[in-house]
Amino acid sequence: MAGTTNKRKRTPKAPEKETETVSLDGLEGDVVAEFTQQLSIIGQFIYNAQEEDTTLIVENLGFGDIYVSDKPNFRMGNEDQRLLFKEQKAFKARKLFMTSGSQPVASIIEIK
Repeated sequence: MAGTTNKRKRTPKAPEKETETVSLDGLEGDVVAEFTQQLSIIGQFIYNAQEEDTTLIVENLGFGDIYVSDKPNFRMGNEDQRLLFKEQKAFKARKLFMTSGSQPVASIIEIK
């Protein structure tokens, strides 16, 4: 009886590009989508942009910290990825990953 092997071909990973945050000063464009979400406790929320080549602006509308990144390997407690109440951060990305230790409300605006 011939044995079978479960070997998978590994596809080379594309090099990860650096996080591209955008300055909010002087940011212009048309709003193409708006989204508001209350985050769960210690759960991950993933937002996929509805348009290509858009800037995603995230704002923390609730009490509690939001940790946001355009890469899935973010961590709670990382001060660079933290948004406090009423803080905003803009990303040039197709996907955002968010988490929180509480249940704040996050607002995401896509502009093009």
